[in-house]
Amino acid sequence: MMQRFFILTACALLASALTACSNDGVLFPTLTEDGIVYEKPPIVLRQPVVPEMLVPCNGHVLVPALGMAFVRRGSEAPETGQYLREERLSPPYRVIPPDVRVSAEQSPKRVNIEVDRFDRITGLFCG
Repeated sequence: MMQRFFILTACALLASALTACSNDGVLFPTLTEDGIVYEKPPIVLRQPVVPEMLVPCNGHVLVPALGMAFVRRGSEAPETGQYLREERLSPPYRVIPPDVRVSAEQSPKRVNIEVDRFDRITGLFCG
């Protein structure tokens, strides 16, 4: 039993080391009594979001969507959990994927929605 635990622990450490080097939206291994389970990492918000700062672009109504899955136009909704469909957004808005540079062009009426590699909403700001 103890030998199995050490083998599973070693596999989990090796897998996490390999996934840490990847830039893809990879799942992270978690060691449980039933073996290794692969899960999404916890969500990390870009910065604290103050609803009052989002009033000019009407982004304050999206604050409850932080951490939810973002479903792009024409995509299937997840089977579980809360989500926000792109079709429900009113223009102007911009969806910003991770590691993407955005133009310096600013529009105070536009809400910017930042998403992570798993299309979870991680940030909101006007501009």
